[in-house]
Amino acid sequence: MKEAKEPLAKFHAQVLYNGRISIPENTRLRYGIEKGDYVEIIIRKVGLNNGPILGRGHFVARVSNKGLITIPKGLRSELNIKEKDVVEIVLIDYFKITALLGNKSKRLSKIIKKGYEILDEESEKELLIWH
Repeated sequence: MKEAKEPLAKFHAQVLYNGRISIPENTRLRYGIEKGDYVEIIIRKVGLNNGPILGRGHFVARVSNKGLITIPKGLRSELNIKEKDVVEIVLIDYFKITALLGNKSKRLSKIIKKGYEILDEESEKELLIWH
């Protein structure tokens, strides 16, 4: 049987508006986690005063400004996680978009930042060839 690996980090976070939590700055600096990267998380809803674990979930989230990530709405609902709750976060892994998509990420990151791209006829042809 395989042994469980040590997580990259474990910390507590207060749930903000719309299920947002922040990955601590020192954790982001340690691993080079930046806006646009993806993190794999285990979340634990814990009782007050070092109480028992009341529920667990697993999700992948995109990191936004200041290390904010959003707990998926369905997961918040199933674990009854509310704004101002304190949750335990276990950072399992992180992914750079460039590592996931290679050269394609450079082109896509510009589109993701702005949300769209205006094309001329030649650019459209290049895009279609590129795919």
